[in-house]
Amino acid sequence: MYYFASSAALPEELLRSIDSYLGRWGIALLLVFLLLALLGNLLLKRRMQHNRALLQSNQEMLATILDSVDAFIYIKSPSLEYQYVNRRISDLFGLPPDKIIGKRDETFFDARSAAEINQVDRNVLDSGKKVTVEESNVLLSESRVRTFLSIKMPLSMSPGAPPSLCGISTELTDYLEMQSRTHYLAFYDSLTGLPNRRLLMDSLTATIDHDEWATSFSAVLVIDLDNFRLVNDIQGHESGDQLLVSVAEQLRQRLDEEVTLARFSSDEFVVLTKNLGEEQKDAALKAERVGRQLLEVIAQLRSSHSLPISASIGISLFTGTGEHSMDSVLQQADMALQQAKSAGGNTLRFFNSEMQTSVLERASLEADLHQALKRNELALHYQVQVDHQGVTTGVEALLRWYHPQRGWVSPATFIPLAEENRLIVPIGYWVLRSACEQLAKWSHQPAYAPLSISVNVSSVQFQQPEFVRDVEELLAETLAPPNRLVLEVTESLLMHEPVRVRSTMLKLRARGIRFALDDFGTGYSSLSYLKRLPLDELKIDQSFIHELLTDKTDAAIVDTTILLAVSLGLTVVAEGVEKKEQLDWLRGHGCYRYQGYLFGRPTPIEYLFESY
Repeated sequence: MYYFASSAALPEELLRSIDSYLGRWGIALLLVFLLLALLGNLLLKRRMQHNRALLQSNQEMLATILDSVDAFIYIKSPSLEYQYVNRRISDLFGLPPDKIIGKRDETFFDARSAAEINQVDRNVLDSGKKVTVEESNVLLSESRVRTFLSIKMPLSMSPGAPPSLCGISTELTDYLEMQSRTHYLAFYDSLTGLPNRRLLMDSLTATIDHDEWATSFSAVLVIDLDNFRLVNDIQGHESGDQLLVSVAEQLRQRLDEEVTLARFSSDEFVVLTKNLGEEQKDAALKAERVGRQLLEVIAQLRSSHSLPISASIGISLFTGTGEHSMDSVLQQADMALQQAKSAGGNTLRFFNSEMQTSVLERASLEADLHQALKRNELALHYQVQVDHQGVTTGVEALLRWYHPQRGWVSPATFIPLAEENRLIVPIGYWVLRSACEQLAKWSHQPAYAPLSISVNVSSVQFQQPEFVRDVEELLAETLAPPNRLVLEVTESLLMHEPVRVRSTMLKLRARGIRFALDDFGTGYSSLSYLKRLPLDELKIDQSFIHELLTDKTDAAIVDTTILLAVSLGLTVVAEGVEKKEQLDWLRGHGCYRYQGYLFGRPTPIEYLFESY
């Protein structure tokens, strides 16, 4: 019995010992695990602190690098708001980064610049491609234009998110300004700001070598101030420099933009004018006109002490056919300049003496034409127009000029000259007034009241803004019947600014004035303007009538013109009818109005109807 009791008590005690033993080790293990966890946590915190310190150090180092780079570096969000800017951006905008982040370019640039930047940035984000672009922008706080060379690229900030934009810009403003300044010093005169000798020589060489102008004339005008040395000697070099600046400014204002004006030496200027036409005579006239305008400009200048100023000009014409070199053109112009100097100065000379004679003659004629109206040397002669029954229906007023020394001057000579120098405007006004006064007189004479007077109107005169007003005032002043006044216009006028021409014609047509198309077939004939414009008559040019009976081509043209006029409801008038056979042919082909020597030559009004 004792045995069994001892045996039963042993396991219970053993179990209690075991439990106690296990409990102590469990606590110990738990303490170990807790210690390990605490140690791991401590190590993790230290590692995280180390990583944060390292990241912070890297960020500071990166920021230092980006701030030290001589470029503007920025990141913009997908909606183009600034997310990051380096110090150069802050300096550019004059704001700290926190005042820039979240803002768009509209806050810092003017509207045009911001719109252009936005367009480029949006294209980069839409295309996903890097671009390199030159940008010229204006800050809101400035007025100067800044130029940047920018590299822009999409930047993926996180997977699946829309890309941001990264930009790196380098400013080129100072470099471009320095480059421009260097170019300016190399090619422009520092005193007057005009192109210098080097740039002129380049332009002249390019003109001579230009294939497009191979057959077109250009001109070099060498301008030298007369007695400029006196200004320096008497008034000093400062006064002389000021005079040169004034001359340069006045010449620049008078010349067209496409004309090159250069300062060649101390008091010598050179003008290069191109594309003067393929006819030498016309080119000479244009060059001579430019030269005389420049002489007038210089003559109006005076130095600070009222010394009279004048100049001499030498002119050389040339083409790009390779017959001239740059040096030879300048040499010819210089030789012509010396001739102008020898003639006493304040004048111009051409290198070609034969051309010089022609230009002087034309200049003399132009000077006389300026006085012709004042001296009552102009007159109107009238040529009758008749119908197929021989009845006079009207007259054409033809301008004539009788010069006291030259005699009768051909209209083919002086009318184009009057158009070129715009004298045709006052002369044309005088012609219209004379015609209106004659119509007013006839309106009180039953025998002549039905007659009309046709007046040629120059395109120069017709295009004057006050032309309609002038005609209306003349009609009101003279009381001439408007429906008896026929204004003859040419095809060249109708082809130039047709909308404006049509408007002018309609205004006059509303007053009862009629229109005739003169010299039909000699210009760029077009059926479209015949339909659109308020025309009443079509005049066949006399050049087709002369060979009407012997030239089948002329006969076909006249026949077609008559049919065209009839189909459009226009009266057709044949000019230059001199033979009865011509009259019979025209009558047989449906033309019933005529004008020419067969019916009477142009004559003064007092002799016009002597046979009546």
